[in-house]
Amino acid sequence: MSVLILVSLLIAQDANLPLRMDDAAAQTEDPSVEPAPVTDAPSLIALIEGRLAAYGDTVAQVAARKARERYLSELLLPVISRDDLDEGAQGEILAALADDIRETEAGNARWAAGQIDPEGFVILWTENRRLGEDLLRMAEHNPDSERRLVAALEPIALSGAYDGAVYAERADALALSENRPQPYGTAVHCVDGQTELWPLENAETLADTRAALGLDPLDVDAVGGEACDSPDATDP
Repeated sequence: MSVLILVSLLIAQDANLPLRMDDAAAQTEDPSVEPAPVTDAPSLIALIEGRLAAYGDTVAQVAARKARERYLSELLLPVISRDDLDEGAQGEILAALADDIRETEAGNARWAAGQIDPEGFVILWTENRRLGEDLLRMAEHNPDSERRLVAALEPIALSGAYDGAVYAERADALALSENRPQPYGTAVHCVDGQTELWPLENAETLADTRAALGLDPLDVDAVGGEACDSPDATDP
């Protein structure tokens, strides 16, 4: 068995994802009943090969990009931590390599964001959680990708596979940064020296919107009233 197939199996095992067939034949007539795990070799081989074809190249790219970042650190840190360097050598070394480090990290972040399809990321996350988390961590280093990431995480958060409170804060912070109403009520801003709740997208359905993420109802009138001196604040 090839190394890549073994990696795919380990990833599935670590993510606690049972290997099931996704086609209609595997579904029961009652949608509330979980389909039985697939146990025959041909079906499992087909499933593994399908996931390998879908994600194998991305897994390899993530590993290579993470390794390059780690290698740069391993090259740099032992050198700049030496106590016998000439005067000013540490700063000179850092300045010489700073562009390489920044471009490596930025390039990885741009690449990872490009792999996250807002419409299909939930499928990748479900089938290969570890890969999804790796891509998300990389992409988060690119601040320009936040709108894309929030959109991709919405169905995952609504399914309970991503922390609802964390998602709500991200979605509301994005709304605040784009000067539009927030959906979940976690963001405040500073007005005349006191915090106030940032405008809500839909106050009438706020309780239901929050409940969909597992959040408690919000007492809108109790939010804010704290002293502040910055233009905006988040997460009351």
